[in-house]
Amino acid sequence: MNSSNKPPATPLPDESAGAQASPPESSTHTTQETDATIVEEQESIPALSRWSSPAIPQSTWCASDFMVGVGMVIIQQKTEKIVLLYSSKWKYYFFPRGRKDVGETLQQAALREAYEESGYRVDFMPLAIPTRQPHSPETRNRRSHFNTESIYMTTTNWRAGRSGPTDHGGVYLTSWFVGQIPEDAVCESGTRMPDEDHFTTHLLSYEEVRNLIWGTEVKLFDYVWAVYQHTKTILQQEESQRAQQLRRFQITKNRPVRRP
Repeated sequence: MNSSNKPPATPLPDESAGAQASPPESSTHTTQETDATIVEEQESIPALSRWSSPAIPQSTWCASDFMVGVGMVIIQQKTEKIVLLYSSKWKYYFFPRGRKDVGETLQQAALREAYEESGYRVDFMPLAIPTRQPHSPETRNRRSHFNTESIYMTTTNWRAGRSGPTDHGGVYLTSWFVGQIPEDAVCESGTRMPDEDHFTTHLLSYEEVRNLIWGTEVKLFDYVWAVYQHTKTILQQEESQRAQQLRRFQITKNRPVRRP
């Protein structure tokens, strides 16, 4: 493995991930005070972690100026291969992704796009994602290391005039998830939309994928793979602890009982 393609260091779970900001109180601030607050916030944009680009300034977008999309990194755990698509028209490789339909949840859209574009029937993969989403009251007292929340977010701008003279341009927000397929998964044909007939599906190794992807999907994949490896470490530790407990139980069970 080339040194440039070594899997990135594993991130540690964020212990503050459950912290929630207090809800805003009723405001009587003037427009001038509000504008001053926005300027102050924009001047102190956080750099965020090494896995992310810096935060964006406080923004407001109406519905016609943004699109919501989803994407999926699909891993075959048994072989540790990854699903990657190739476009013979665009001449590049990419992960399955697409726009959310009206009325769909992000999760529904992610599973649909993964199936339509790759041909594989995919399930979400529970990972030790250090999400900042809160636990529901039902699960608050029995938290798990693992969840299937969105693992990454990317933004892309589109230029004005894309869909006509009244199109002022916009922002495309993509939430990324991690999926899994079994070792005997079958890649079905005929699942793609008519304008996707130039896509082909490939099942590739980590090194191959890392050498073929580009742009924001490089940082996305680095983070997904780090969280995936961290999850494997947690599972191995838990399995080792269970094995030790079983050995101690067997030793205690087989120990002769001293009679008075």
